[in-house]
Amino acid sequence: SSGINTEYGAEPILHRIANNRHTVVQPNIPAIDFDTFEMVRDVVDTPQAHAVMGGFSWDMVFRWKSLPEREVRRRHGDNSMEVRSPTMAGGLFAMDREYFFELGAYDLGMDIWGSENLEISFRIWMCGGVLEINTCSTIAHVYRRTFPYSSKKDVGHKNAKRLAEVWLDEYKDFFYQISPPARGIDMGDVSDRVELRNRLQCKSFKWFLENVYPEMEIPSKDYIAHGEIRNMGESNRCVDNLGGWKPPTRIGLYACHSQGGSQYWQFDRKTNEIKQSQNFIFCLDAVTESEVQLATCHGQGGNQRWELTKIGELRSNGRCLDHDSTYLKLSPCDGSPKQRWQWSFVFQHPT
Repeated sequence: SSGINTEYGAEPILHRIANNRHTVVQPNIPAIDFDTFEMVRDVVDTPQAHAVMGGFSWDMVFRWKSLPEREVRRRHGDNSMEVRSPTMAGGLFAMDREYFFELGAYDLGMDIWGSENLEISFRIWMCGGVLEINTCSTIAHVYRRTFPYSSKKDVGHKNAKRLAEVWLDEYKDFFYQISPPARGIDMGDVSDRVELRNRLQCKSFKWFLENVYPEMEIPSKDYIAHGEIRNMGESNRCVDNLGGWKPPTRIGLYACHSQGGSQYWQFDRKTNEIKQSQNFIFCLDAVTESEVQLATCHGQGGNQRWELTKIGELRSNGRCLDHDSTYLKLSPCDGSPKQRWQWSFVFQHPT
């Protein structure tokens, strides 16, 4: 931790654990501005104070999420009521000490940092516990500007792979689709964690998705396609954000690297938006015929609505995604290979 400030203490958290020793409780965790030390109340942009819960993405990264309508209804508008959270942000939690070890403590095969919070979150829910955010307890957090750890190993993919192989069941395929480098990582021996799961008689990850986090997007159900978008005219070049992770930034082509990240995209089935994988709030936007940018997703169609044709064209407002060898643009559709695109995984083929 880079620094925490306790505004309200342990009493509300201890009360929940005393009522049920299988309850694991996090405080509300607003951010503290690194420069001004001003406390930012909402972790994500929501109109309601404390209206957040923990989620995750398929690359096994924690994400703050707005509360779904089902949880809003369960709380009956009472902001002092606990939030049932699918995942936790990290090391700020409290639980019964004996229960912590009964549940398997931490996976000691993981290194340094990363995925341990998701691993214990899935384990809590799947093995009979409850994970909550207590809105009556606040511990504010200062986030570092730079990553403080260093290692010669790819600990991020190693830790996430250990999590995926033990807890995700058949859904681990989505992790590998988003994080191809993880396939070749040596994750070490996980037999003791598999034995732990069997001994605790934990439920399946399918149960977790259906009962704890039904809002989680399932690629095969919620996406038309995902992965790399490879140009069929220049087969070794893929759609890439060219290092621009936030709008406004022009989108172009770069040598395909099969590492996900800047070349990983999701074609949303509900909105027909093509989303950048790192945050899911930025979309391909045909701002002009000569320029395609990364822009904040608005769900209103228009320049952010795309259509995948039988021959692999990506159409926006009747024109086709094209390129000038560096940047993307729109052109009149002509069926040429440079206007045709191949996705890594397609779940809904054009009819």
